[in-house]
Amino acid sequence: MNKQNLMLFVRRRSVRSLFIIILACIASCSFVLRPSWAKPLRVGVASMVTPVSAVRYYQQIVDYLADRLEMPAEMVHRTTYDEIDRMLEQQQVDVGFICSFPYVDDKDAFGVELLVAPVIDGKASYRSYIIVHRDSNITDLEDLKGKTFAFVDPKSNTGRQYPLYLLARRGSEAGRFFSRYFYSYSHNKSVEMVAKKKADGAAVDSAVYAYMLAENSPYAEQVKIIHQSPEFGSPPVVVPPGLPVFMKSRIREILVAMHLDPEGKEILSAMRIDRFVEVPDSNYDLIREMRDFLQRTQAVAGGAVSPVREPEEERVYHFGVIPRDNPRIAYEKYQPLLDYLAEETGLRLELLLNNTYEQTVSGLGTGATDFALLGPLTYLDSYNRYGTPPIVKSRTQEGDPFFYSVIVVAPEAPVPGVAELKGKKMAFASIWSTSGNLMPRYMLAWNGIHLDKLDRYTNYSYHETVVKKVLSGEYDAGGVRQSVARRYLQFGLKIIATSDPIPTGPIVVSPQTPYAVVRKVQEALLAMAAKEKGRQVLQQLDADMQGGFISASDADYSGIRKMVNDVPVTCGMGCHPKTTF
Repeated sequence: MNKQNLMLFVRRRSVRSLFIIILACIASCSFVLRPSWAKPLRVGVASMVTPVSAVRYYQQIVDYLADRLEMPAEMVHRTTYDEIDRMLEQQQVDVGFICSFPYVDDKDAFGVELLVAPVIDGKASYRSYIIVHRDSNITDLEDLKGKTFAFVDPKSNTGRQYPLYLLARRGSEAGRFFSRYFYSYSHNKSVEMVAKKKADGAAVDSAVYAYMLAENSPYAEQVKIIHQSPEFGSPPVVVPPGLPVFMKSRIREILVAMHLDPEGKEILSAMRIDRFVEVPDSNYDLIREMRDFLQRTQAVAGGAVSPVREPEEERVYHFGVIPRDNPRIAYEKYQPLLDYLAEETGLRLELLLNNTYEQTVSGLGTGATDFALLGPLTYLDSYNRYGTPPIVKSRTQEGDPFFYSVIVVAPEAPVPGVAELKGKKMAFASIWSTSGNLMPRYMLAWNGIHLDKLDRYTNYSYHETVVKKVLSGEYDAGGVRQSVARRYLQFGLKIIATSDPIPTGPIVVSPQTPYAVVRKVQEALLAMAAKEKGRQVLQQLDADMQGGFISASDADYSGIRKMVNDVPVTCGMGCHPKTTF
């Protein structure tokens, strides 16, 4: 081989090698990027970060992103800001709508990246308003000393950080200044608490308050502003540091151009957002200054808002359970759960077995009950009256976050289907039971049978009582939870109708329960199914709870809420609780 041919051979080999390297790089990059496209884009939404509380608007943004990205996307809604922060840190969500204060902390803690921020009424900023009832003689913050105050969330900038800063500048802090304070976990709920005189004052997001006024909210009209903060950077949209650059850029492009598209503009207008814009990190410097000042004065610890100052381990916290079972059975089921939680958290916990659903709910409002296991319908009532946020919900033994209501009949009953129950005798569980009252009555209504079409009906306190009344022949049919009915199939009980899926009931907290305590209990519940001892305790609970617990939010119960609110007033003989949520 001569020199010229040798050089040509080497050149060809070099080009071939370079081509192979390029192909390898492309294949490698494709392998790395493909997983981010193979799974749905997960968009985390923290409680209240825009002027509208309705989660459906966030869902519309998520759907809009999915359509423009040409990939599936799903919304992840959580009750507290801290839950979304942790999901961002662990890269369990790809995008987050979060509060301004958590952004500042998260950027320092794990490098969360600022994507865009909303412009509302021409500004990418908002304020904290200190509000009191319009009839109150309170005119400034000093007048609130010794009063009751509603904070929004332990990590809320306008709803807690700023009023803490004001107190620190005066050489005080919340535990000494207020006679009592609690968390509402949403800005609009804080406004409601002040309007109903359940709190003397509150700190809220100016944009939320303005929206409520524009919508003629009776609660907003019942309060007045006694103090306004300086302007802060709007609650931003962020991404975790590990999100691929091309994905981050594309999401930013879609959001920034959203107001130029008729569909996007309609969504934004409904949320009272003008548009999304890129903003500098310096927009949040004032929040950093407040945080640093609070840290220096020891009003916060480690950059997070300090919990309620009280000896957590010494106080007894009460855990209520709605009376689905008689007290003896309820104690056998739930006391092991309380013992487990006490051991895991170091807290003193006591089981509280009330006789009625109302006692359990009202206890959450007064603070006599700190935690409670509720059904979906009871939760809606509790949240509507007292703003009790859900912290977890259960999974069934099959691992599902939903359960079923059934209509049952005795072994020899000549009732093949629901339509044949006209003129029959029907037993229901408590009027506030979702599976034992609300859903069975819906199933009857769907078949054209309202209560006035039955021979007679009765509500009983416990599901087991309903089953026994049916098996004894005293009633032709009954409505109960599917898990209860299954225990009696061996005795000939027959299921003739099954409802659509119902979200499992949540464990909620009283607004007066210290957040540090809430987080301890929540974390212990979420980790139960991963621990051998936890799984053993779960097996002693109802089948609808044996799969452990997962995070919950108010959005999980929007379907049940709509169902109750849509019931016609003329439905039968008062088929449903005369309440709207």
